[in-house]
Amino acid sequence: MAARAYARRVAIRDGLTGGVRRADVLLASGALAVSLVQVLVQPIEALWVPGSRWFGPLLAVVSVLPLAWRRARPVAAAVVGAALWWVPTDGFLYLGYVTAVLLLFSVGRWGGGGRPAAASVVWALASGTAGIVAIEQVRDRLVPLVFDVDLQQRVAALRLPGSEALLTIAGFWLVVLVPYALGRLMAAQQRESDERVVAEREAARRSAVEEERARIVRELHDVVGHEVTLMSIQSEAAAQALRLAPERAARPIEAVRETAHRASRELRAILDLLGDGELPVVPDERGLQELADRAARLGIANHLTVAGAPWTDAPRHWLAVNRIVQECLTNAGRHAPGEKVDLHLEWSPAGVRVRATNPAPPPPPGAPGASLGRGIPGMQERARSLGGVLDAVHAAGRFEVTAWLPAQEGPR
Repeated sequence: MAARAYARRVAIRDGLTGGVRRADVLLASGALAVSLVQVLVQPIEALWVPGSRWFGPLLAVVSVLPLAWRRARPVAAAVVGAALWWVPTDGFLYLGYVTAVLLLFSVGRWGGGGRPAAASVVWALASGTAGIVAIEQVRDRLVPLVFDVDLQQRVAALRLPGSEALLTIAGFWLVVLVPYALGRLMAAQQRESDERVVAEREAARRSAVEEERARIVRELHDVVGHEVTLMSIQSEAAAQALRLAPERAARPIEAVRETAHRASRELRAILDLLGDGELPVVPDERGLQELADRAARLGIANHLTVAGAPWTDAPRHWLAVNRIVQECLTNAGRHAPGEKVDLHLEWSPAGVRVRATNPAPPPPPGAPGASLGRGIPGMQERARSLGGVLDAVHAAGRFEVTAWLPAQEGPR
């Protein structure tokens, strides 16, 4: 039983304080302190109950204290805050209109805009309007006391509000409706902003997915395409050797086996690279020379020259250079078998330039971009990712690829 009672107390406490902000509590405390000082210095009485000096503190607490819940429970705070507006008094709270503006703005801003919020606004309008009309009737001695014996006669003496009361009512309605409308407007703008943020995040997520997919495709194309091309060249050599001189087929078959194992290792390295974003093996000048030598041994003749002082602390540039050279060798072996590829690298403090040329047949008529496949766009994307450019042209019977990769940290 004790545990259940404690749980109920905790639930009530959480329901009252859940979401209450410290700033609102401080605001309500300050406004309440000012209002209590006011009603103690200048008592406010209910006109229906003469001598009711106690009504001022009650009005201050009921009207001002709900500010503490204006964001946590905006609708309930507005309903409670307007609970005594209908009672005619001989004075008013100096902070009464400020409190009304804050409560009704909070209903529009955080009240959700549904039926409960609309009902709280109607309640505030009705309560305040009734209070203004009641004050006029009492001051005109038409309804001096609610407990008057001749109540029927007093009710019959009621009349429509005068022009002064109507102006006061109009002003009061503006005090209620304008803050509520502003709150609704800000809530709508916030929703639109949140929707834009969600849409932008979703677009960024889709863009990241597409970029990662393109990155995976590019890596697989560069590595697998190169190794498969080498295996294709050696397979053709092995098939020809088996027909003409079977004793010579062992070497190309062994080369195919080695290439397949190397492709497997490269694929595992790519998976590691794509998994954590770090290069499993940092490419360097030796790896580039080994790439050219291996291609030459497997039937893609080439000549590699390097000018300038290669960088030793630029793994991303080295990876791009290796992949571009690898793709140029692959394209030459696939589209211009037997032709020699001239590879030239020029390192400078401003960047690195890669140039690859080889004799190649002209592209098919009417389809100038048909032979590009994924290789050229992949190389261009690699260059762009480092702030560089890559051009591929076919002229005078030669195919030429030129890439410029600038130093990202400035001149070296």
